[in-house]
Amino acid sequence: MTRHTRGMTPFAYLPGRPLSVAELTAAALDGDLRRVSRTAFAPPASPDTALLRASAAAELVPDGCAAVRTSAAWIHGALADEPDPHHVQQREGEPTRRHWRTGLIAHTWPLASGDLEEIAGVAVTTLERTFYDVGRAIVLDEATPDDARAAAWFCARIELHERLRTWLGRPRRLRYTTRVAALLDQDEVTRYTS
Repeated sequence: MTRHTRGMTPFAYLPGRPLSVAELTAAALDGDLRRVSRTAFAPPASPDTALLRASAAAELVPDGCAAVRTSAAWIHGALADEPDPHHVQQREGEPTRRHWRTGLIAHTWPLASGDLEEIAGVAVTTLERTFYDVGRAIVLDEATPDDARAAAWFCARIELHERLRTWLGRPRRLRYTTRVAALLDQDEVTRYTS
């Protein structure tokens, strides 16, 4: 798993560390903080980075799991707004646990460590795996509007296409990689949002 800290400390205030939800909300109403996610806040001048979004998602990703699909897309910057619900998946080699949390969909099939990177202490799927996950949802007609927006973001980033195609072309135990790669050639992926 690759680690990304980029020399900067993530700066998201989470409830109870050190301020309560009421204090954080009051500070946001006064303009001293801005909301980053449902439960995290940051100073208004702080840049909206993957580090900030990952630190905001830290309390939503249970131990032994990684942020996947639209949650990973949001952390990587492919979605402007936090997804609801968040998606997490069990990491390979971790014991299976049940996760009962509102706003969280937990997938239990093991996720290979080669498809993960660590951002601000949170395990997140790589850009390539994230594209595969949202693209697979589109190919299987299981896409949410967030999946379609994230796929459209990837398709609009021409500089990523070769990297994504190379990753999808490698032999691995994933289905639909050819169909997901074909999404990069489509003119419009956003038609799935309706």
